[in-house]
Amino acid sequence: MLVVILSVVYAIFAPPTFRSESTILIEQQEIPKDLVRSTVTSFADQRIQMIIQRVMTYSKLVELIKKYDLYAKERESEPLESVVNDMRDDIHHRMISADVVDPRSGRPVEATIAFNIGYESRFAKTSQLVANELTSLFLSENIKTRQEMADNAESFFADEVQRLKIKSAELESRLAEFKEKNFRKLPELTPLNMNLMDRTEREYFETNRQIQALEERRIYLESNLSQQDPQPALVGKGQEAALTPTARARLLQNQYVTLLATYSESHPDVIRTKRELENLIGDDEFPNERTFVKRQLEIYSAELTGLRQRYGVSHPDVARLQALVDSFQHKLAVVPEVEQQDMESASNPSYVQLATALKSVRLELESMKATRDKLKAKLHDLEMAIIEAPMVEKEYLELTRDYENTTRKYQELRAKQSEAGLARTLEQESKGERFTLIQPPLMPERPISPNRILILIAGFIVAIVIAVGVIIVLEKMDPTFYSARVVTQLLGKAPLVTVQHIRTPREVAITRRSRVVMAGGLMLACLGVAIITHIAWMPLDVLWYVALRKIG
Repeated sequence: MLVVILSVVYAIFAPPTFRSESTILIEQQEIPKDLVRSTVTSFADQRIQMIIQRVMTYSKLVELIKKYDLYAKERESEPLESVVNDMRDDIHHRMISADVVDPRSGRPVEATIAFNIGYESRFAKTSQLVANELTSLFLSENIKTRQEMADNAESFFADEVQRLKIKSAELESRLAEFKEKNFRKLPELTPLNMNLMDRTEREYFETNRQIQALEERRIYLESNLSQQDPQPALVGKGQEAALTPTARARLLQNQYVTLLATYSESHPDVIRTKRELENLIGDDEFPNERTFVKRQLEIYSAELTGLRQRYGVSHPDVARLQALVDSFQHKLAVVPEVEQQDMESASNPSYVQLATALKSVRLELESMKATRDKLKAKLHDLEMAIIEAPMVEKEYLELTRDYENTTRKYQELRAKQSEAGLARTLEQESKGERFTLIQPPLMPERPISPNRILILIAGFIVAIVIAVGVIIVLEKMDPTFYSARVVTQLLGKAPLVTVQHIRTPREVAITRRSRVVMAGGLMLACLGVAIITHIAWMPLDVLWYVALRKIG
């Protein structure tokens, strides 16, 4: 009976706990993901847990406690950290899941479509206010988190794009410098270099052939020119005195060569011609032509060689010829290659024609030799380019590969940066996945605890159990025999006679009084249950009509 009374008292006077909660729907983004991909790739459950951790930080909960003056008694006796932990225990969240069809696999999967956020308090109004504040924090924190993630993604891609842009520019500059430095050695130019080399070789051989032909023509013209006189004169008997020194020297030279072929060197005509030629050549004003001096040097050199073999080095004739040879060698060194005759003063048409042709041949020869030198240098460059191409190819391929990879990554990151910008705009305009409040926190009409009916039922059950237990214990402790069977079990023998219990007037009065007390207690218990039901759960008249409606 005491247990029933205590349960009734607790059910009546226990402080109520109210819970106000909101329902937040998780809506998918409006624009298809195939068109615009969001940068927020985490699952809704994961993101909700992250937001819960951010909302339930120490500083924010302390702000809520001070704003709504929560846990006033607890703050007087307990530290603030303990109060914050109590508030965390009073905040509840619950996921709402449903079976949806996965668009990729076509199979039904369980997905979170909404969640509840609630707060428990002893006061209904306080629970509504705090739950509304928590709902606002959740919604704003979700928007803030998604925008931060979108901004961070775009900022990351912007930094990476700028870094790759600088690296690409550096590699492009290095590649351009490398191409400029090794223009002819690039591997893709090897076939062109080989074709150029073949064509240059043909041009080189053709130029050599032309030079050889020009050399032969030059020798031919020089030979003919050496036999011509710029101012020719008809030489006959009695006309030698009218000859110019050059013509006279040439005439004597020809005579000297002719006489040597006919007579010996000691012949008077040979000696006379030789002496006259020496006197004429020794004149400083004599216009020494290179070819004439060269021929004279050859003649006197041969004569000097013969005298040395016959007389030795110390002979006077040998010394005289040696001095003459030295003089001719000096003149040959100072006479220019090209004839310096004045073309305007020359009156011999054959001489002028040969000299002009020789000059043209020499100029053309110099030009052809210069062309040959250029072709030779070009051949050498092309040959070195072909030889060094494999060595250059390795570094060139490395630079090209690095540049192409960097450029490809740069283009990919540019595209991703553009997508991140669209995703950022998507979040700023709230077109992506978002939390929508579909049920705001309401003023709770009934407390969620304590469950007074359950407490009463539990009290009755506990009272019955205790009563049964007490009866069993008293039965075990009572030494009185109440049946012949017990006596037989204890003594092992059956009693001879059994006498029925004779109730005394006192026992009858005690039994009657016990029944009255039990009936009164039962009536009080039924009355208490009715009162508690009417106050804590539902008015009795409403309960009556509800029961009639259930029965039909």
